[in-house]
Amino acid sequence: MKIISKPSPNFELKAKRRIKYIIIHYTNLPSIQASLKHLLNKRNKVSAHYLLDQKGKIYSLVNEKDIAWHAGISSWKADKLLNKKSIGIELQNTGTAGKYEKFPNQQISQLEKLILELQNKYNISNANILGHSDISPDRKIDPGPKFPWQRLFKNGIGLMPKIYPSKSKKNTTSNEIKNLQILLKKFGYNLKVNGFMDKQTLLVLYAFQSHYCPNELSVPGNNLNLPRYLKELIKLQSQ
Repeated sequence: MKIISKPSPNFELKAKRRIKYIIIHYTNLPSIQASLKHLLNKRNKVSAHYLLDQKGKIYSLVNEKDIAWHAGISSWKADKLLNKKSIGIELQNTGTAGKYEKFPNQQISQLEKLILELQNKYNISNANILGHSDISPDRKIDPGPKFPWQRLFKNGIGLMPKIYPSKSKKNTTSNEIKNLQILLKKFGYNLKVNGFMDKQTLLVLYAFQSHYCPNELSVPGNNLNLPRYLKELIKLQSQ
């Protein structure tokens, strides 16, 4: 892979760190030029290790051994502030500004190559290939419901459950919500278990469904398949 160096000033020097996660983002900006300008501007205090344009051209912005500023306030399982343990990859995509623009084939093909190389280099588990919305569901929605997680999974990247026909019901009991929250928390999401379908739970559910079952985003809290998917993913996660 050809990688173009465009050093960003927005990083923290780190002589040694354990790289455990790969976090995928979209830029939510109108062009690659705008994204580079934003990520290379010291005043913005934001960066990523890599940026891919829509044709799959790869820009290296921060050395892999250093900490890029891409995740912000974030958590997964017991880990907090995931910048310290992750590599951040930005994809040029207009995001919500473009009403969820489709990710081009060339871009995703190069992303897959980059992820597989990083996984091999740092022994990163498929369970730790995550989106920004997974680790910061209360703040972020990228890479969004059009990101092709299923395609990546078919090419050996990430985890996905077997998808079943959508099933839902009108009312969900407090115990059912509590059990769902317990499973979401066990899987890795940060939320309080309280038995209420509150804002934090709906945001986590959006992140989960956007990643693992985007076809069921229309039935967030009363989707009867969710516990089944989570139990399967938790089992895969432990293998």
